[in-house]
Amino acid sequence: MVSKFRDSLYGLIGTDGTHLSSPDAPSVILAVSGGIDSMCMAHLFSSIFYSNMAIATVNFSLRGEESDGDEELVKNWAGQKGIRCFSNTFDTHAYASDKGISTQMAARDLRYNWFEELTKEHGFDYVAVAHNLNDSVETFFLNILRGTGLQGMTGIRKRNGNIIRPLLSITRREIAEYVKLHNIPFREDSSNSQSHYSRNRLRNMVFPEFEMINQSYLTTVERDMANVQAALEILEDILPLKRDFLFDESGRRISIKKLLDEKRADYWLYTLLGDYGFNYDQVLQILASLHGQPGKEFHSDSHLLIKDREWLLIYRKGAEVNESSDDTTIQLQCHGQKNDTETAGDKELLIDNLQTGQSLEVWSGGGRLEFFRFSKPHGFKHKRRVEDSMVGDLFSVATTSVLSQTPEPELYVDAGKLIFPLKVRRWQQGDKFVPLGMKGFKKISDFLTDIKLDKVSKTNIPVVVSGDKIVALPGYRIDDRFKVDNYTIEVVRIHSK
Repeated sequence: MVSKFRDSLYGLIGTDGTHLSSPDAPSVILAVSGGIDSMCMAHLFSSIFYSNMAIATVNFSLRGEESDGDEELVKNWAGQKGIRCFSNTFDTHAYASDKGISTQMAARDLRYNWFEELTKEHGFDYVAVAHNLNDSVETFFLNILRGTGLQGMTGIRKRNGNIIRPLLSITRREIAEYVKLHNIPFREDSSNSQSHYSRNRLRNMVFPEFEMINQSYLTTVERDMANVQAALEILEDILPLKRDFLFDESGRRISIKKLLDEKRADYWLYTLLGDYGFNYDQVLQILASLHGQPGKEFHSDSHLLIKDREWLLIYRKGAEVNESSDDTTIQLQCHGQKNDTETAGDKELLIDNLQTGQSLEVWSGGGRLEFFRFSKPHGFKHKRRVEDSMVGDLFSVATTSVLSQTPEPELYVDAGKLIFPLKVRRWQQGDKFVPLGMKGFKKISDFLTDIKLDKVSKTNIPVVVSGDKIVALPGYRIDDRFKVDNYTIEVVRIHSK
C-alpha cells in the first residue's frame, strides 16, 4: 500500500529527482475531513516522511456535534505529528440558500474556494484530496445515468490543475484494511450509511450486487475508464482538424453538406456545439432539421443557431452588429494612419474625400471595408462570376433571374459619379437602390430576402451612400447607376474584408 501510494504521488507531482522527504519537495496541503479516506491519506504522507506539507480541515456545521468532533480529531492528530493545521467553519445551509444551490454543491464550493485561498496566501504547490477508486467508479456510473459525453465516462481525474488525488487507484477496502492494520483514528460520517443521495444508493445498494457478479468489478471499470480516456485524447487531437474542415474561415458557420457526409455527424456536431452551450437533445433536433426548410432557430443560453440553406449559422446573443468587443465602433484609417473613431450605432460615418491612390478603411457591420481610388487602366475590365442565368460583368448591364447569396468581396464604382462626403451606415427600412443589371428600384429589405440572408446577417449589412443615393451594399451588389462604363476615368474599389 505504501509503495503504491508513493509511486502514485511521484507520478502526480514529479519531483525532478528530489526525494519526497526533502524539504525541497513540492509543498502540499492535505484536505482532511476526519473520515477514513482522508485520515488514511494523511497517515500515508506521514509514513513516507513527507515534510513539506500542511493539513486543512473544514467544519461545514451540518451535523452539529459530529462536525465539531471531526474537526477536533484532525487538529489533535496534526498536533501529535507536529504538522501545521488550518481549520475553517462555514454556515453551509445559509450559503446554499443564498446561492440557490444544493447543500452538497455549497459544501464543495466553500471547500475548494478556501483551498484556493490557502494555496495563494501560503504558496502551496498542490492540494491533495482523498478520493479513492470507489469514488471514481461511482462518478462514472452517476454520469452515465445522468447522461454524459465521453469526458464523463473517465471518472474522476487524478490531477486537475493543482488538485491531486494520490489514492485514486486504491480501493475503499484496501484503505479500510490499512487503517485497521495501523490503528489510524477516524470518524464515521453517519450520513454515509443512509441512501438518500444517489451516490450512497449506488454505494450501499448497487455495488454489492456488482461484486457478486464480478469481485474485481472496480479494477475492470478502472481499466475501461482508462481506455475511454485514451480514446478521448485521440479524439481531442482530431477535433481541431475536424473543426477547421466543418467550419468556414469565419468560424461562425458549419457546412451542412460536409456535416452530412460525416459518418457520425451527431458526435461531431455535439462536440462542436458544446462550446456554444447546446445540449445533446438540441443537437438531435438540429440534425433532424438539416433536410427541412431554412430559417429554423435553436437557442442555448448564450448563442443562437439558425439552419440556413447551406450553413448552420451561429451567433452570440446580445451582439447586434458584430462578434467583437468593438461592436459599436467604426474606425477610420487613411494611408495606414488611424484617424478619428466614431460610434456606429445608427449614426453615419462621413468619408470627406478620397484622393487618387488613397486607401481608407472602415470598420462596419462586423468586418472591414477598404475604399481605394485609382485611375482606370486602359482595357480595364473586372469580370463577375457567371452564375445561373447571369451574364456580363460588373461594369455592363447584366440580367439575373436568380439572385446569388455568394458574397462579392470586391465591388467597383465610377468615382466621377460619386458625391462626397460618402456616408457609411446601417441599411434602414425603406432604403432602395437599383441593383446592378436591373432597370428599376428594389427595396434593400427585399433584395436581402431574395439572396436568402438570414435575419441576423441582414442586420450586419452596411450601405454606402452618395448624396441621397445608395452606391452599394458592400460584399453583395452595387447600384447600377454607379457602374463603371466606357466613360469612366477613375474607379473606387470597395473591398469587404
